[in-house]
Amino acid sequence: MSPDFTPPANKSQGKARLLLPEMIHIPEGTFLMGTGSRLVDWLADRYAWAAQWKVKGRFSREQPQHPVILGSYAIGRYPITVGDYRQFIQSGGYTDAAYWTEAGWRWLQESARKVPKAWQDEKWTSLGKLPVVGVCWHEACAYCHWLASLTGVPYRLPSEAEWEKAAGGADGRPYPWGQEFDPLRCNTRAGNQGHTTPVGEYSPAGDSPYGCVDMIGNVSEWTLSLFKPYPYQRDDGREDHNAAGVRATRGGSWFSPDFRARLQARGMSSPEFSDEDLGFRCAYTISI
Repeated sequence: MSPDFTPPANKSQGKARLLLPEMIHIPEGTFLMGTGSRLVDWLADRYAWAAQWKVKGRFSREQPQHPVILGSYAIGRYPITVGDYRQFIQSGGYTDAAYWTEAGWRWLQESARKVPKAWQDEKWTSLGKLPVVGVCWHEACAYCHWLASLTGVPYRLPSEAEWEKAAGGADGRPYPWGQEFDPLRCNTRAGNQGHTTPVGEYSPAGDSPYGCVDMIGNVSEWTLSLFKPYPYQRDDGREDHNAAGVRATRGGSWFSPDFRARLQARGMSSPEFSDEDLGFRCAYTISI
């Protein structure tokens, strides 16, 4: 655990003690967000996929690279696990509208979902330390709101900017550990696992400069942010919980090819979408 972080008090009275996600304090400061032209050239010189992307202009959704100033915040060391999420289910998270946005509650009633997609398949849930998968954006937000209501700590999904800084630090590196892709440091398609692995299995070799785990591979992760063009602007409505539109995903998964398993690579999905390679981690603001 980060020496700068003090775990919040557990306010859930009259219940079994709540299993809280381990959080890491990310200090305030500026970092480089997005993919710069020099990095594009560097990647294109080394990887065939990057050379093709450069010719076809596919890096454009990650550009321009630009400095972003963030206040201090906390982010989960790990993606939320099956064990973490089971508490939400067992405490009635799918039956209490207080945890859901208006759109999320409407989706829940229409879908009649009681647990995440594929929750009954032991391939994805047999171990409590596996990252939870099959959760849509609405479910991820509801879990964060539920956790906040029990602890008094304003848990939420991380913004795209918060996710990227926590994953790579301030210098614009393409991978948590540095410049070169290494299939032995993350669970992606290149490693041929074919499924999720317990969080932390690739630590510490695959950890970010701040100690965040599985930022590349294992599961792609929902962010709070609407998928909007760069440069990133926190106050342009992209962090509005109640705004309609597709949300940004980050990090690549066990199913991802190399070109998706980069810190700057941006995915997007509708808030109702869920799949067996998509999960999330929590964050909260420490200062503005």
